[in-house]
This record gives sequence, structure tokens and C-alpha cells, in this order.
Amino acid sequence: TIGYVQDEVKVGLEAGFNSFLEGANGKRLETRLAGGVWKPVNEEHEFDPEDGSDVITTLDINLQDVAESALYRQLEAYQAHHGTVVVMEVETGYIKAISNLTRMESGVYSEQFNYAVGEATEPGSTFKLPVVMAALEDGVLHLEDSVDTQNGKVRFYDRIMRDSKEGGYGEISMQRAFEVSSNVGISKLIVEAYQDDPQKLINRIKMMGAGSQVGIQIPGEAQPRVKNVNDKDWSGVSLPWMSIGYEVLQTPLQTLTFYNAVANDGKMMKPQLVKEIRKGGKTVKTFKPTVLRKKIASSKTLEQARFLLEGVVEREGTAKNLQQHELRIAGKTGTAQIA
Repeated sequence: TIGYVQDEVKVGLEAGFNSFLEGANGKRLETRLAGGVWKPVNEEHEFDPEDGSDVITTLDINLQDVAESALYRQLEAYQAHHGTVVVMEVETGYIKAISNLTRMESGVYSEQFNYAVGEATEPGSTFKLPVVMAALEDGVLHLEDSVDTQNGKVRFYDRIMRDSKEGGYGEISMQRAFEVSSNVGISKLIVEAYQDDPQKLINRIKMMGAGSQVGIQIPGEAQPRVKNVNDKDWSGVSLPWMSIGYEVLQTPLQTLTFYNAVANDGKMMKPQLVKEIRKGGKTVKTFKPTVLRKKIASSKTLEQARFLLEGVVEREGTAKNLQQHELRIAGKTGTAQIA
């Protein structure tokens, strides 16, 4: 019996980079002797393995340390099961820090699963941004439009939509509804604008790039979902619930990529973890910033979106606790119910 024995040569690092890191596997022709012992046929049929290549990542070790430490403190404070944090450079899409921590039975947190890339969940109120932007882009809603949040509750068919604030916010503008993240306010506005053609909203959201995979360089990116009206699980409550980030699926990295595009004047960049591959000290491949979409919306809509996001922090919105004198911060809070 004659066969090849391969010596697998791999460098440590993370599993996703093995395709970059493997050198050519060494091979040797052997013959099996009595007793199951293998013996090389001769030296001429032996091939030495090649050294692997070096991966130069986009990560910043200082930002990585700060991000992971901050995540760890928050997870411990709330005894959360797991959490993720990703820092993306706006102009390039380069990932400067990424951390995923899971609570173990012992109570300590460790890296177990890449939630940022591999876990698609309901994004909650963070999805209000693409929804509101779609309405602004379609011209069916405006920042000054008013809505009655009633007593903080509204019925859609057989389900009750609730605001986190008991008693609601009264009559407020769409701008204020976004800043305080009023579920009742946003859902009522969206239903009124799109109830005759919900697919119009869905089409616009998808055109802007929300609900799409971002093609990160490591395997395992979860599939997002923004359902269509002809899907089997579409119902009368799908439109209002989608407007506040339910009945849709996104990964944290997919959400971040959309928000990054808003910060980048509409240019959606591909998230990247690798800058270049080197072999023997020489660069053999580079990964330049890659544009996924040149512009996700009009300049007017993007300007209004940034104005709304600043209001969440700077105008007594749901993230007012993040206000600082040193920096102006734009952002969006999001919560999802757990049964």
C-alpha cells in the first residue's frame, strides 16, 4: 500500500485566517510494511512544507484594550450573558477594535463566539434609523410632522404597542419621537405613511443597504433578514413592528456598517480586518478600503439623519447620559424584549 502523508502547517491566530496563513503542505511518499509500520520510499519524493505568511490586521492595540476593558466592566455590572463591541474607522471601514465576551459558569468572561459577525438578532430601536431615513428619502414624512403618542399605548390589530415611558409623551414631532425612541410615535407615523404600500418602505430600506451582508473577511457572517409583504410570515402587525426593529434580523456589524455610512456622508464601506499579507518580509497582497455603496441616500436625508442622531445624545434624548463637554456625540439606543 502506497499513499501520501501530509504535514499540515498552520500558524496560530484565529481560525478565520487559516486560508491566509497556511503554507504549502509538506508531502512524503511512504509504503506500509508488515505490522502497519510506514516507511519513506525514498528521499526524492519528499517535499518540505513552506513557511506560512504574516497577516497584518487593521486592529489598533490601544483601542482594542480600551474597548475590551469597557465591555468587560459593563457586562460584569449587569451580569449579562454576553456582549460585543466593534470600533470602525469611518473613512476606510477598517476595524480598529473588536471584542466578544461570554459569561462562563465560573462567572468570568472570555472569548467564545464572534457575536458581532455571527449572531443575527432583532436590532430593536437601532433599526429606527434606516426606517425613518427611508420615509425622509421617499418624502412621505418630515422632521416637523406631529404624532399623538396617546397614553403610551396603541393597538394594531390584536397587539398593543407600548412606549417605555409610562403615560407616553403626548403630542410630539417626528424628530422628538426619534430622540426619545417612542415606539408608539414612530410606528404610528410609519403605518400612516406606508399602510397602502408597505413594500415601498421595504424596497427603500434594502436600496440603502440595510438588511444586507457586508462580506467581512472571516467566515460565519449571519444572514440578515428584512421580510417582504409576500413572505408567508407577513401579517397585519408586521409593518408597525418592523418600524421599531422587530420581525427583522441583523448582526451588530451589519448595523454598524449602516451607521458608519451615515457618518461617512452616505458612502458605505466594507468592514475589513486585514490590511495586507506579507511573506518573507515582503508584501504579497494588500486590502484597500472597499466601497459597498457610493451613496445610500440623498445629502439632505443624510444631514437630517445625523441631526436626529445628535439629538439622541445632545438634546435630552435616550442617550443623554453620554453628553460630554469635550466631544459632540451622535448615536442611537436600542433595546429588545426578552420573553
